[in-house]
Amino acid sequence: MHLAKALQAAGLPNGVLNVLIGHAASIGDAMLDHPQLKKISFTGSTRVGKLLMDGASCTHTKLSLELGGNAPVLIFDDVEVEALAKAAVAARFRNNGQVCICPQRFYVHKNIYQQFSELVTKYVAQLKVGNGFEEGVNLGPLITKNQQKSVIDLLSKASAEGATILTGGESTATGKGYFVQPAVVGNLTQESTLARNEIFGPVLPLFSFNDFDDAITKANDTEYGLAAYVFTNNLTTALRASEQLHFGMVGINEWTPHGTELPFGGWNHSGQGHESGSEGLYEYMEKKLVSIGGV
Repeated sequence: MHLAKALQAAGLPNGVLNVLIGHAASIGDAMLDHPQLKKISFTGSTRVGKLLMDGASCTHTKLSLELGGNAPVLIFDDVEVEALAKAAVAARFRNNGQVCICPQRFYVHKNIYQQFSELVTKYVAQLKVGNGFEEGVNLGPLITKNQQKSVIDLLSKASAEGATILTGGESTATGKGYFVQPAVVGNLTQESTLARNEIFGPVLPLFSFNDFDDAITKANDTEYGLAAYVFTNNLTTALRASEQLHFGMVGINEWTPHGTELPFGGWNHSGQGHESGSEGLYEYMEKKLVSIGGV
């Protein structure tokens, strides 16, 4: 709402941007059913994205969807481990892990797994949860009570499956809000709850891999395909990984693989179409062939 008011104050003509607040399903149905609405761009869950696709199949409404993610991070054994461990904690817990392209499944080469695990556990244990306006606080609350419960439930299931919570994971009462102490979890398998589900919360799951092919196989073992990350000082390894990862965006030695001038979009259950870049503009256009004969 504040953004809409700011744009209006900046001179955006009335009617160009409209903000609707109400029941999401009713709004979505009304938009899909309206014959003058030709395009919907949606950012949200894979579940809702599928509902929109079902509706659009009946009305021929054009869609671009940016849905869930389960981003793998491949960390090879030629990196500077301590520096990368610090950066990984900062990237993973940005906005409490509530970021669509947030790095989630950390696959670490077996040669450095133990060192990396110990370092991230140490750094995460030092994070302070609380009111963001207070001195020294690193993480605030999750967006809703349901999301807090979802994160706690995922951690409980992981523990029941045999995973090891190396630090954190408790719901924390620090005043108004829905807080979870940031967690690091090890001893995970590809079949584990934390490997299969988008967490969207302050949990860092750790896995190990043996070699390049093992890393790629494990990273691609998901229904999602939004973002992936590769950390290595070997250019050949980086390029091979970027070609073989089944994701719409791949960050090599960086945590923010996007830009306003670049296409932003996912594969598989992470969506369809693009935002940003020329590709994002074309999502709002239709191609037309005009052929003139007899001239």
